[in-house]
Amino acid sequence: MRDMVIKHNMESLYQHRYLKINTKNTTESSKKLASGYKIVENKDDAAGLCISETMRHQIKGLNRASSNVQDGISLVQTADAALEETQTILDRMVELTTQAANDTNTVADRKAIQDEVEQLKNEIDHIAYDTNFNQQYMLAEGTPKAKPGYFKIQTGSLANQSITINFVNASKESLGVDTVDVTSYQSASESITMVQNAIEKAAAWRDEFGAVQEQLEHAAKNADNTSENTQKTESAIRDTDMGDEVLKYGTNQILVNASQSLLAQYNKNLQSVVVLLK
Repeated sequence: MRDMVIKHNMESLYQHRYLKINTKNTTESSKKLASGYKIVENKDDAAGLCISETMRHQIKGLNRASSNVQDGISLVQTADAALEETQTILDRMVELTTQAANDTNTVADRKAIQDEVEQLKNEIDHIAYDTNFNQQYMLAEGTPKAKPGYFKIQTGSLANQSITINFVNASKESLGVDTVDVTSYQSASESITMVQNAIEKAAAWRDEFGAVQEQLEHAAKNADNTSENTQKTESAIRDTDMGDEVLKYGTNQILVNASQSLLAQYNKNLQSVVVLLK
């Protein structure tokens, strides 16, 4: 007759071990569902966590760079609007110099025209030296206000990913209209050419600012696209697939309940044996 062994309840121990495993899996699924992340702790995916963190830093840098670019675009638009106003003044000076290049004007007429020309010159300087974006005087290059004479825009998340906006000097001297004189036919005639050259120079500056603005707009789109695609990849690495995790959680819950039921049954059978031995 074989001996009856009651010292070890192996079935109960087996179910107890799986109960611990299933309970642990249920707890982990619960954490992932609650946090929305499938990498809650380093042990979940150490390599994935490292990659995800690197991507998160890059995404933050790209988003900030995109904001930087928008500031740069605003600066360029401010400069362009100011130069547009300067061109409007120069257009008026063309009219006045053309009007003065006419010997039917009296001395008093020429003096009145010259007075208005001088006022327009002063306004050109006012625009050049006072126009600024956040204390950046982009039309006053060469003056202490505009040092160092350019503006750097960080357009990416890495060092040296930048665009340079060069300032210009839009003063009457730089435009060459500081010596415009209409007190005689000869000087008025020569002044017409001066003003026309100034208009072309201002237009060239506006063209340069326009090209920089286009470059900045492309940089902003690139930063936004890169950030979006990096975010998708980072999400795939770190975020929980809610549907899959809910299924795992439900399965683990069933396994826990089954293990508890079986464990209770095996413990009950052991107690029955103990009763028989009394």
